[in-house]
Amino acid sequence: MKKIFSAILYTSAALVLASCAKTVQPGPNDANKRFLEAWMQVNHPGITPTELGVYVLEDEAGEGTVVEKDGFAVVDYVISDLDGNISSYTNKETAKQLGKYDTTAYYGSRIWNTTEGTIAAGVSEILVGTKVGGRKKAIIPGWLMTYKVYDNIEDYFTPPQEKDKDKNSGTSTTTSYENAVYDFTVRDFTTDIAGWEIKKIGNYFAQNPSLDMTVADSLQLGFYYKQLAAPTDTTSFAKDSTIYINYTGRLLNGLVFDTTDERIAKDNGLYSASKEYAPVSVKWAEKAEDIKLGGSSVIPGFALTLWQMRAMEKGVGVFYSNLGYGASGSGNSIPGYAPLIFEIEIVAKP
Repeated sequence: MKKIFSAILYTSAALVLASCAKTVQPGPNDANKRFLEAWMQVNHPGITPTELGVYVLEDEAGEGTVVEKDGFAVVDYVISDLDGNISSYTNKETAKQLGKYDTTAYYGSRIWNTTEGTIAAGVSEILVGTKVGGRKKAIIPGWLMTYKVYDNIEDYFTPPQEKDKDKNSGTSTTTSYENAVYDFTVRDFTTDIAGWEIKKIGNYFAQNPSLDMTVADSLQLGFYYKQLAAPTDTTSFAKDSTIYINYTGRLLNGLVFDTTDERIAKDNGLYSASKEYAPVSVKWAEKAEDIKLGGSSVIPGFALTLWQMRAMEKGVGVFYSNLGYGASGSGNSIPGYAPLIFEIEIVAKP
């Protein structure tokens, strides 16, 4: 009887412990890891992944500056899925091959911020440490397409509810993303993006001697103005007065992204029959930052260019991206960290 009672107690205790045990839920990336390992065995056998799980397929060493964290890498790239379907690219040749070439779009190197939290963990792992001129082609697993960085691969597979306890974040770190193939070449690297842009502006001035400008001619950091035609009156515009302008906006490489001139629009593939090409109104203000173009606010560099001008004057403003569209750029025509050029002419009321 005593033995039977002991057995009952043991069995009951075991059931209680089992019911209290934590049920480990599989993370969303577990299945993808098994799939990717099997896919690699078939398509690229023998390649060992990095510590976080990136598979480097091709690695060509560069000879320039080493890419570091907390900087800016200038890169050309093609991004695709495992089936070779291209989703993003920087060169016009790829656009033409895909039948997607657009004369109004920007094609050229892009800038990747290497600061943690601004670039995918898997991309950072293979980008940081690469030298300028180097090229890499690698498979970035879906679990490394997050911007959250951990030291161990196991951390990317901890169930979401556990990971959220470790990080002060309302977003799970183990959300599953698609695997991607990154093929990129590093063209340049800097830790001073403003200085890098100003150097590009200086190169533009050197290539366009007719402007007779250098980076020493800045009116404020990253902003330059050149008068192309003298005003008829040097009196400042009154607050709340309305003036009219024609303008054309370009990148340093000459790509026109906006204009009020119909001929320029047609010559650069921008023409739209639904748009009226005519001078637009500008509402003057007490301060440059309050100037309105057609009732809307303008980027600081555009406003500063206007602020230098007087009646019937024509001029050109050149400025870095801090006074333009910053890190994000605008649409397909203006990439991030792009200096801009605006040629503006104040004209009579239409």
